[in-house]
Amino acid sequence: MYTDRNLTAWLDLSTYCNAACPQCHRTDVDGCGKVEWLPLVQWSFADFKAMFPPETLGAYRNFDICGTWGDPGMNKDLVKICSYILNSSMPRELRFDERFANHNHTSITLHTNGSMRDEDFWWRLGHECGKRLKIEFTLDGTTQEMHSLYRRKTDLLKTLVHMEAACGRTIRRRPRPSVMPRLR
Repeated sequence: MYTDRNLTAWLDLSTYCNAACPQCHRTDVDGCGKVEWLPLVQWSFADFKAMFPPETLGAYRNFDICGTWGDPGMNKDLVKICSYILNSSMPRELRFDERFANHNHTSITLHTNGSMRDEDFWWRLGHECGKRLKIEFTLDGTTQEMHSLYRRKTDLLKTLVHMEAACGRTIRRRPRPSVMPRLR
């Protein structure tokens, strides 16, 4: 078995997506729907455990969960899978040794548009995984109009609220009004 703990796994956990981004691999150029040849599939927690049993997880430095063919946030078992990776990647012989309590270096990078599900889901994901989870929320613009050009069928404000939830911050249900000084 590989023991250097330097492997990176790049995974697509789902071909489902809530968005219709014109620049995406999965988008049909005629109408921004899903391309016909792409099947709708997702990894279950059982599938993931079968492909990555606990004794192999210690070899990985990072799991890069991307959205090439779909958004990982659409995977029904995402929280379970991420929690399993982070809790099972410590070698068994070191798992209960206090000297190695903070020694696990396996991390997860998750790429998402973040506009699906609710705040509780994103809070639970952030809470379960803590600092070893890096979520890259894709934002394309500072206004909904601008954002919608590239991230169609997504909601900028909803994504921002989900970002706060994943970080464990207080969730703002409405945007704060900006007060801009009038320049003369």
